[in-house]
Amino acid sequence: MALNSREAALEILLRCAKKNTTLDRTLDAFFPRLSHLSQPDKNLCHAIVFGVLRHRNHLDFIIQAFSHTKLDRMDPRVLFVLRMALFQIHFMDRIPAFAAINTSVEMAKTRCGQKIAGFVNAVLRNAVRGYAALVWPDRHKNLSEYVSVVHSIPLWLARRWLAAYGPQSTLALCRDINQIPLLTLRTNTLKTSRTTLGNMLTSAGHDPVFTQFSPEGISLTGSGIHVEDLTGFSDGLFQIQDEAAQLVSWILDPRPEETILDACAGLGGKTLHLAQLMENSGRITAIDTDPDKLAQLEAETLRLGITNVGFRSMDLLSATIADFPGFFDRVLVDAPCTGLGVLRRNPDTRWKRSLEDIRRMAALQKRLLTAAAGLVKPGGTLVYAVCSCEHEENEKVVASFLQKRKDYRLLPMGSFFGMASNPWFKTFPDFTQLDGFFAVRLQRIFRQ
Repeated sequence: MALNSREAALEILLRCAKKNTTLDRTLDAFFPRLSHLSQPDKNLCHAIVFGVLRHRNHLDFIIQAFSHTKLDRMDPRVLFVLRMALFQIHFMDRIPAFAAINTSVEMAKTRCGQKIAGFVNAVLRNAVRGYAALVWPDRHKNLSEYVSVVHSIPLWLARRWLAAYGPQSTLALCRDINQIPLLTLRTNTLKTSRTTLGNMLTSAGHDPVFTQFSPEGISLTGSGIHVEDLTGFSDGLFQIQDEAAQLVSWILDPRPEETILDACAGLGGKTLHLAQLMENSGRITAIDTDPDKLAQLEAETLRLGITNVGFRSMDLLSATIADFPGFFDRVLVDAPCTGLGVLRRNPDTRWKRSLEDIRRMAALQKRLLTAAAGLVKPGGTLVYAVCSCEHEENEKVVASFLQKRKDYRLLPMGSFFGMASNPWFKTFPDFTQLDGFFAVRLQRIFRQ
């Protein structure tokens, strides 16, 4: 059955609500079912999905104020229909309240029956009438609850960030992660220059802006941008990659003719950036436990014209130097993490993480960093990076590693692309408009 934009948004949200399903994977899997929609309808579907996930706590507070049924007792279909309607009413300018209510009631009737449709109608109409009189959490009496509800992050995370960063920085951070991020490209310097690519994009009607810190980045403003349709995509002139992620490859500082290991390659954005920085010479070995990701990475090498990358499906935790021809000049550990630094791009993550996840990921990160350390040649460089700003996943992992591995030392980075990053690199969205990243550079010491 062909779905309209709102029905598609509901299906995507329901699938994405499952614990082990990410929004990215859900969208990729669902994409073929949207082919019949016009571009404006696709854009509407996308806006509703991301908007509901960004503002979920805010929307739930409104729903609970006008419903006698507790949220945790509602059918998920009903709850998401209500969230979608209220997002359209309160966060989208061009959709009248009556239109959002009517389409939501019809969806509820089709999926859950006439009685539930009546419930949805009553809650939404009461919410519209009574919204102005709503009493929100008091910012001065209970700041953590205020942050959690108004800025839509879990209460445990609001308390954690307030304790770590203070009220002003936490509020700025929350405001930023609920904004729609720019689409950032990384120029493929093997084929073109940033200036040339920028001129091509301008000629195609876009408004490109050169990134402040990365010398290869270009950000695009505007909504409804589809990467595959951009000028230069089919010719391999760029990849999509946030500016902070681009800087991690510069921190590793690979040189032509060296041997490099990307120990947790994933989809390989950093792998292929390393290849560019090496001028497509030397040798990069990209390993990952997911063969599907490596297959996608291999396809990207063909699109970008990169020939110095080899692929191996293997687990870093079980790898030894015997699995490779020799030690590596440089090793990158872009470790799995909670992803709490990239919530503006992955708004579903905030609802699927817990304090226990931070501890669990930190334990895994320590093991991965230790495993990678044995693959670096004496005098070589080891970079540890995560897209999280949580202390347990950042400084504590490095401190634990250095306490155990006396054959390594911290390499201070000093001022990095104009950012004060000594002794490590750490970005926050609220200060620089970069994603939240942490990276550190370590050197294996020669033994006498």
